[in-house]
Amino acid sequence: MRGTALGFLLLCGAGLCFGQEQQALCPRHIEVPTFPPIARAAHVTGKITLTITIDADGNVRSVEATADNPVMQAHPLLQKFAVENMQHWTFAKPPSVPYTETIVYDYEFDPSLPADGGANPITKVTFDLPNRVTILTNLSIIDHT
Repeated sequence: MRGTALGFLLLCGAGLCFGQEQQALCPRHIEVPTFPPIARAAHVTGKITLTITIDADGNVRSVEATADNPVMQAHPLLQKFAVENMQHWTFAKPPSVPYTETIVYDYEFDPSLPADGGANPITKVTFDLPNRVTILTNLSIIDHT
């Protein structure tokens, strides 16, 4: 997971962020998110849309979870983890200040990952920046014996 983030950051440092000349928002530091263990055990998934505000130095000044679909609210636990994760990111200096960006975190189960007894969760994180982070995990099998 860190290799993916590191490779992306190296591209950004070379001025190749998102295939443009530093015009798009480019992360300097990414904290790789995790799938909350309690949400995984409860089989909770969802999409969290975050609106972030970045200051002149590239620091995240505010993060707000917004509802794309008011009928299908995202689970508060997933919102909490996404917001806390995003607060640790930093970005290259934005083209304007304050700079606002929308980033979607997708928490999903991946049936291609082997199920386990809860002791060995497998999590894969994909960054499709600047607007999407996908966090995939395997299903936990709860033993009721």
